[in-house]
Amino acid sequence: MVNGPEDLPRLDLDAVDWDSIVWAGPAREVERLRQRIFKAAKEEDWPKVRNLQKLLLRSRSNTLISVRQVTQRNAGRMTAGIDGEVVLTSDARADVAVRVHQSIRSWQPLAVRRVYIPKGGNSKKLRPLGIPVIIDRCHQARVKNALEPEWEARFEPRSYGFRPGRSCQDAVKAIHTSSKGSHAKRVWALDADLAAAFDRIGHIQLLKAIGDFPGRGMVAGWLKAGVFEPGKGFAPTGEGTPQGGVISPLLMNVALHGLEEAAGVRYIATGVRAGDIKPGSPTLIRYADDLVVLCHSQEQAVQVKARLAEWLAPRGLVFNEDKTQIVHLSQGFDFLGFNVRRYGRKLLVKPSKAAVARLRTRLAAEMRALRGSNALAVIARLNPIIKGWAAYYRGAVSKRVFASLDHYLWKLLYKWSTWSHSDKPKHWIVDRYSQQVQERPLGVRCPRHQRLRRQVRLDRHRPAHPGQGRGVTRRPGPGRVLGQPATEGQTSAGQLHDAPAHQAGRPLPALRGPPSPRRAATRVARAMGTMVAANRPQGDLRGLPRSPRKTRPAARR
Repeated sequence: MVNGPEDLPRLDLDAVDWDSIVWAGPAREVERLRQRIFKAAKEEDWPKVRNLQKLLLRSRSNTLISVRQVTQRNAGRMTAGIDGEVVLTSDARADVAVRVHQSIRSWQPLAVRRVYIPKGGNSKKLRPLGIPVIIDRCHQARVKNALEPEWEARFEPRSYGFRPGRSCQDAVKAIHTSSKGSHAKRVWALDADLAAAFDRIGHIQLLKAIGDFPGRGMVAGWLKAGVFEPGKGFAPTGEGTPQGGVISPLLMNVALHGLEEAAGVRYIATGVRAGDIKPGSPTLIRYADDLVVLCHSQEQAVQVKARLAEWLAPRGLVFNEDKTQIVHLSQGFDFLGFNVRRYGRKLLVKPSKAAVARLRTRLAAEMRALRGSNALAVIARLNPIIKGWAAYYRGAVSKRVFASLDHYLWKLLYKWSTWSHSDKPKHWIVDRYSQQVQERPLGVRCPRHQRLRRQVRLDRHRPAHPGQGRGVTRRPGPGRVLGQPATEGQTSAGQLHDAPAHQAGRPLPALRGPPSPRRAATRVARAMGTMVAANRPQGDLRGLPRSPRKTRPAARR
């Protein structure tokens, strides 16, 4: 049963056998309710939306799915809040599920634990995170499942950050689609970044945007829960939302909903082009608190920036002037690790120089830490990094960058091997590790790129010569062309010989050499099934006709 009764009776721990739960059932029930909420929000049937949200908030399936996501599938499941509790066993997860379901109406949010992590763009700067306790995270996942479908039906079409089914590549593709081609109109960009957006969101405006959502009181409790920092103690929170919370990215998107309208973006409402941006209107692409506005002129970009600053002020948000700029696309700008720039009439998206430098620094640090380790440890440590980076940038113009990183990684691996075997010659080191690298490549490769060995068997009958490259056929010998006399039960040797080009119905390749005068062709054994030129050296096939011809039988004497 999806929902408990109104009084929510106590859920018996013995009845929750975590290892025996068939998760397809609860997942299907939660997904069905989310789809119904989305459909009702699209139809603007708000009473039905609220009733379905209440149904989902009381759902036992929602509780189980939320606890599983937080305690079993999330990467931060081993990080504790201020109470120091982590849940790593099946019995503990079942106990947490019972506690969460029993405290749906009575739970009071606790303060978050403040920790600092290095920023991705600058390791010298630290980013504050707020880690809620495990029960708070489970409740936030429950509330998110009920609130997210409503706002997915209301969000702007070009908002991509922390939304289901959307990614950074979608945001970059939207930029490329808006400004590609030799006749592109939007050639000016407002590259903007919000300063400490998660820590400065206004609570009043955010709760006003949520409206009469059934879980509004719990959301307000999380916003006012406060922060506990070791060495400084407890501090109340009058603004912002904890960046480490499960529901925080969704609240950020809710707070920034309406940026497109403030920037002056207008869409075509009717006709076959409904949903396209009107000519002369700017285009706004946003990923969380990073946004790009593509404009027709520099003056339009300045006006859009002023309107957005005015819209952000009541919500407690401002632009980070150090990272906000207005540039022409011929100069280019960095967005989400990509560099977007026009080269003449063509718009190219490449990995940014900063992203490449960060990867080089990380690879060098990993290789220094792996000194003294064996090859398997190096492969196991580097492969996830290389595959993840290559998969992220595979859709961009990355061929030269991948080749450069491949060469850089080879130098790191060679330096690692020489450090591990300082008393061995170079040829010994290459012979020892080249085979391992060939079987399981370590370098950064283009997607679906494979290196073939120098000797590749092209088909079952014709291997390549060791000195030949890929796809070069080997010259067939005379025995492969002429075959052997047929024995009883076999067909003619013309169908049995090993020249695959002839078997496949293709003409044999012409061999280079000076033309020679025609000579009369003599008949060979009938079992050989072909005609060859007489008095020719073995292996010379220039006299071989393209198709067999019928010869007139000799007159009887």
